[in-house]
Amino acid sequence: MKKVNKGYGGYGGYSGGYGGYGEYGNYGGGYGSGGGYYYGDSYPGYGERGSNNTATRSIKDYLILFRERFWWLVLSIFIIFTATVIHTIQAPRIYQSVSMIQLLRKQEKSVQFEEVVDLNIKDQEELTTQIKIIESSNIIKRVADRLTDEEKRIFFAPYEDAISFTGPLTPEIVLAKNRSITPIRSSLMVAITFMHPDRELAAKIANFFVEEYINYNLNLRIEGSMRAVEELKVRADQQRKKVEEIEMQLADFKEKNKSVSFEKRSDIDTQALIQLNTALTSDKQILDEIETQWVMIQRFRDEGTPLWDLGFIANTTHVSRLLSQHSGYQIQISQLSKQYKERHPKMIVAVKGISETKNELQKAVEYSAEKIYTDYIRAQKNYQNTNIRITDKKNEIIAFAKIQVEYNSMLRNLTVAKDMFGYLYSRMQQTMTQASDEAESARIVDRAYPSLTPFKPNVFKNLVFGLMLGFGVGIGLVALLSYLDDKVKSAYDIETTIGLPLIGLIPRIKIRDSSDKARIVVTHRDKHAIEAFRSIHSALNLNKESRSAKVIMTNSTVPNEGKSFVSTNISFTYANHGEKTIIVDCDLRLPNVAKSLQVDVKHGLIDHIENDIPLEDAIIKDMFPNLDILAAGGRAKNPTQIISSEKFVNLIHELRMRYDKIIIDTPPLSPVSDALNILPLVDGVIFVIRFNAVKRTTAKVNVRRLLDSDIPVFGAVLNNISTVVAGYYSHYYYDRSYRDYYIQTPSDEQDKDNFDLEGIDTKEKEKELT
Repeated sequence: MKKVNKGYGGYGGYSGGYGGYGEYGNYGGGYGSGGGYYYGDSYPGYGERGSNNTATRSIKDYLILFRERFWWLVLSIFIIFTATVIHTIQAPRIYQSVSMIQLLRKQEKSVQFEEVVDLNIKDQEELTTQIKIIESSNIIKRVADRLTDEEKRIFFAPYEDAISFTGPLTPEIVLAKNRSITPIRSSLMVAITFMHPDRELAAKIANFFVEEYINYNLNLRIEGSMRAVEELKVRADQQRKKVEEIEMQLADFKEKNKSVSFEKRSDIDTQALIQLNTALTSDKQILDEIETQWVMIQRFRDEGTPLWDLGFIANTTHVSRLLSQHSGYQIQISQLSKQYKERHPKMIVAVKGISETKNELQKAVEYSAEKIYTDYIRAQKNYQNTNIRITDKKNEIIAFAKIQVEYNSMLRNLTVAKDMFGYLYSRMQQTMTQASDEAESARIVDRAYPSLTPFKPNVFKNLVFGLMLGFGVGIGLVALLSYLDDKVKSAYDIETTIGLPLIGLIPRIKIRDSSDKARIVVTHRDKHAIEAFRSIHSALNLNKESRSAKVIMTNSTVPNEGKSFVSTNISFTYANHGEKTIIVDCDLRLPNVAKSLQVDVKHGLIDHIENDIPLEDAIIKDMFPNLDILAAGGRAKNPTQIISSEKFVNLIHELRMRYDKIIIDTPPLSPVSDALNILPLVDGVIFVIRFNAVKRTTAKVNVRRLLDSDIPVFGAVLNNISTVVAGYYSHYYYDRSYRDYYIQTPSDEQDKDNFDLEGIDTKEKEKELT
């Protein structure tokens, strides 16, 4: 596992306290309420920020983007606002006149008829339709036709020099452009507005629009009604001829079928069929009775039973008399047989009488049977004939029904034709009455009058619009410039884009003397810078790895980012806190440490490596209490060989034995790679980034080269931030409201300078100052 994964727990800031630290980035992870910086394991050597574990750009980061380009915003507002003022002054005065009309609903009349052309307002769709009629080119043309030649000359005068991309200007085009139709919400009122430089003409044209709309609707109704009358008259004549034609067809049909009244004939046929059905029922009943008697006769004959045993035969008059007579003879013979023998004359007479009676009875029975058979045959014929008559009548009724269908169809056609003729004739009369009684569909509520004050230009509106437009354009310009700007200028850029934690912010120092800048910590010329380096020192002491690191390399992306400035002042800070410190100038190409501290250098690092000058002679002792300097000693012709030599490695080893902290100032990483050769010899790196001086992509590429090694990068220091905007860029690190807390009286500053120069321990010094 790389050392870069060991992270800082974080510095909580001035009001939030400490967030703790963890050796492998698993502990700590927090910041105080005042904000702070810390390391974790989201990025190599870079910690998690915030409760959601992401580094995010705050609203103040965006505010500073506008703050930095504030004058672009001011310039945009000034240019556009000035142009708006000039335009408002030079613009011609336009007058507006308004005419108000009321669209009418359907009015109650003494006689109500259905409208031929219905222009009454019933719903929103019809209201919108009427608005579109007012806006139509037909109304515009009518208004243009009403203008006299003189009025047209005045009307076109302001537009003689106008440029049209759609062809030559016409009165219709100008009228449509300067007219507006505005429906009044939740009402049937409509405002018709017209604008023109001539106030009198503007009012007249507005009234023309109202009048022409009303006349258009009135003419439309009258013309529609008259066209409807002519059309109804033609259709009524056609319908009358059709009625007469159908009546002639009905007369011919009756003559052809020899029927005066189809309705009466239908009733007669129905009654006849009913009577036939009744007769059929009666014939059937008679047939069934006689057939039953005949069947019984045949059965008695087959059985040899006397037919007079049948009641309907025995009940006949002749048979009944003979049966009585026969019974009388039998009684008489029975009585005589008791007195006489068979040959007795009385017995012979009685026997002869019963025999004759029996023969006569037999004949009478046969006659009755034959009569029943005759009745049976007659009943069958009657039943068959009745069936035939019913069938014939049904066929006749069916045939008549077919004829009646055609007759009824013709009769219905005649009825429909008569009704249609009556409707058309009635409608024609109504339309003729309506055409003479047309009412207006709208009325004028307010006529337009010449306006006393111009409608355009609206000075207040134009000035507000110009101000807002300038502000909007300025905001857009600032946003565009900010988007195109790739410079590092915020904690968000460092932590999110570059991938390093921000351990310190150093405000811009207005001191021009490089010597005073290099020792700003001990000269107390800028209290904010002093506190910035103290914060960096505190942040480095919060983590075990950076706290125990002896050799710390400072590096940057490009020259002039303040790398040497940070190196010298962080060295003074360590020394001020009682740690024996040495600053080594390893920028052998452009050495700057000795120059910035205004130290006379006889021998330096180059002399010690190349000329074997003793280390004691090369080191400048006690430049400040607890602080020594090993200057470069000039420019080297072969800096890479010097840094890569074994003597340089031994030098660093020797310095580790002598000092608590070794601060190595190295060349920028982008132009040369000397720092990469020194990197294996150090315990950690502080990366210096100058505010708004280096591109994010360039810094990211060079930081990635450092992160690819096994040497931890403790963090980045954002240098040269203006104190005016520092609170925006680092609101979680530095708050301008604390500035008075660090500003002391001149006497206190003098005392503190004396303490620093005498090398008194910082903790005792601060305690005494308190």
